[in-house]
Amino acid sequence: MELIPCPISGDRDFTPLLEAPDRFALSGPKWKLVRSSSSGLVMLNPRPDASESSKHYPEHSYDPFLHSGNCNNPRDRAYLSISSLLLGLKARIVMNGLCKPAESVRILETGCSSGRLLMRLHKGFGIPLDNLCGIEPDQQAAAAAKAAGLTRITSTELAKTSFETRFDRIVFWHVFEHLHHIEETLDKTRDLLEKEGMLVIALPNIDSEDAKRYGSRWIALDAPRHLYHFTPKTLTLLLEKHGFSVIDVTPYVPDAIYNVWHSEKLDCTLSGRSFSIRSAARAAACTVSSVMAGIDPGRSSGIVCRAVRSSQDLRSGGTTRPSDFSSSA
Repeated sequence: MELIPCPISGDRDFTPLLEAPDRFALSGPKWKLVRSSSSGLVMLNPRPDASESSKHYPEHSYDPFLHSGNCNNPRDRAYLSISSLLLGLKARIVMNGLCKPAESVRILETGCSSGRLLMRLHKGFGIPLDNLCGIEPDQQAAAAAKAAGLTRITSTELAKTSFETRFDRIVFWHVFEHLHHIEETLDKTRDLLEKEGMLVIALPNIDSEDAKRYGSRWIALDAPRHLYHFTPKTLTLLLEKHGFSVIDVTPYVPDAIYNVWHSEKLDCTLSGRSFSIRSAARAAACTVSSVMAGIDPGRSSGIVCRAVRSSQDLRSGGTTRPSDFSSSA
């Protein structure tokens, strides 16, 4: 276990916020979340150090590690089917604004899991497999990515990885909040981006309507795997500290559906109730409310942030435009 300072301010002055259970070990101890008094960033503190974090990722029940070879029940197959439908949307978000021939595009995804997003970028946009790189510490997920045809997969964390090329896109899709060495990772990310490259980060928003509704039972707290809990403001502060300019922060609606549904189920479990028709109706109503509130990114359940190196701020008249890259995705 380790205690760390706020990565934005460097301070160790925190206010206790709440205690959250591990949804995979409900009978175990609760984890403490605190808020930085100076920056407002919410963090898990104390937290497992990097050497012990892997034991908190269950291989057979952690959704990001699911793929066609390990789906063992209807629930897992349904999740995989729905997430597959969203891959086209994710791929378009990643490629938005990129004006280059497909054969010259290079993309790095940190926490690529079984490589499904990278493969969608290959099949939907024609990006060569050799131009798609992934980082995945879980051995089984990495093996699945390689079996799918992705050869450039490594388990070494980004801050310690050497690449012979720079990238047009570096993607952290629901990964950024897991990073132990978040500051070193951002510094390395900036170095690895092409001059007109873009950083794409998707993550949950702790200021969202559903986060406030469910409190310590909000599924996206995901203690102790989620080490940080950002808002658009705190994410922008951290990125600016490390030499990035935020282009935009937009809602990602599918996160509201996932977060509300699973938060309602967790709330039922911890309250000793079965997940009934009434529970499903309550979840549906809350989902609608969260989606409507999420029109404002500051209240959206999930957000996508796009940022560039500060020396190449596209808001001031860069050369790319949102629709420059055509696709069959």
